[in-house]
Amino acid sequence: MLKQGRERAVANRHPWIFAGAIASESGPDDAAFADLVDARGNVLASGFHSKRSQIRLRVLTFGDVALTPELIRDRITAAIARRQTFFDDDTNAARVVNAEGDDISGLVIDRYDDLAVIEIANYGVEQIKQLIVDSIDARTIFFKNDLPARKIEGLTLENNVIPSGSEETGRMGGAMDDFQAPPALPGASPTLGMTTAIRESGLRFEVDSREGQKTGFFLDQRENRRLARSLARGRRVLNLFSYSGAFGVYAAAGGATSILNVDVSEKAIALARRNHEINNFDADFVVADAFDWVRKTRDRFDLVVCDPPAFAKSRADIDRAARGYKDINLYALRLVESGGHLMTFSCSGHMSLDLFQKVIFSAAHDAGRSVAFVRRLTAGPDHPVSLYCPEGEYLKGFLLEVR
Repeated sequence: MLKQGRERAVANRHPWIFAGAIASESGPDDAAFADLVDARGNVLASGFHSKRSQIRLRVLTFGDVALTPELIRDRITAAIARRQTFFDDDTNAARVVNAEGDDISGLVIDRYDDLAVIEIANYGVEQIKQLIVDSIDARTIFFKNDLPARKIEGLTLENNVIPSGSEETGRMGGAMDDFQAPPALPGASPTLGMTTAIRESGLRFEVDSREGQKTGFFLDQRENRRLARSLARGRRVLNLFSYSGAFGVYAAAGGATSILNVDVSEKAIALARRNHEINNFDADFVVADAFDWVRKTRDRFDLVVCDPPAFAKSRADIDRAARGYKDINLYALRLVESGGHLMTFSCSGHMSLDLFQKVIFSAAHDAGRSVAFVRRLTAGPDHPVSLYCPEGEYLKGFLLEVR
């Protein structure tokens, strides 16, 4: 039951109902689905339930709209159908379900050619894994279960794979209360390799969904990589926190005179090197901590891409993260030749756009550079953000002109 005075979130159709807004609970603690009611017993919302999470209810329906298997299945298939325009002869990878952005809080599905990689961050969603499988068409389905939130939710951190040719058994149906799922789906394997090849904008990349960051590739940066390609002709390009080297590959495709990829991970640099090779592009590669490297180098560049990992994993990390973002951007700005550009990003969901802009202002001021904002950058259109849940806009960035 919702506490009196906590009606605003529901009235504003926000999909997250926090534990502090709940007056009382009834029913089994392990229920996958729950109704949110007011003091009179009127149903205000229904959705995925988790006893362990601070987000006690991830809302799927409001008011008296019935929460049914068909509703969830329809939302998944509709989300996938909306992405059809992103797939063509030049691109065969995109996000096809984006949690709150597709009105399915707690579920992310990325498509890499005929491989679907699924991330589930909620106990309730975990109980409908078979319905999810039945709603998508992919040769191989990989449940990547390494999200930190899964530990909080009491879910397994062991990956599950449904390989090509496995039998589809135990299909779920009927009322939501009947939904149950075993720890691993029928035909699942925890050891199958998950490396695949994709095309994006006519370029080729290898994706390791098991060992790679996120689901294996930063699909959210596709439009920003295309922007980097358009800026790269005749320029010396630095790709900081390069990971798979994708920004470097795009820069090479755009006619950059030189590309330098820097990452602390030897595995990431090996992958970046491979991605340049399979596209027949030359580049340089450095295994180094980007924070140390930018302090020591005497080189200068015409285009710098700074795309670090998330520095703020929780709200408690914000101050430390702000210092990190200021530090790396201060030194990155000093490496940009006059008339050049810096593309800088934060993928920390807990850092607001306003705070990130203030951090960049402070970095530019201390770097002693004249800087102008050219464009605000965000995730591609296959990563929609719910108007009612702006927290879903985790990726934020700026294209800066350094004068």
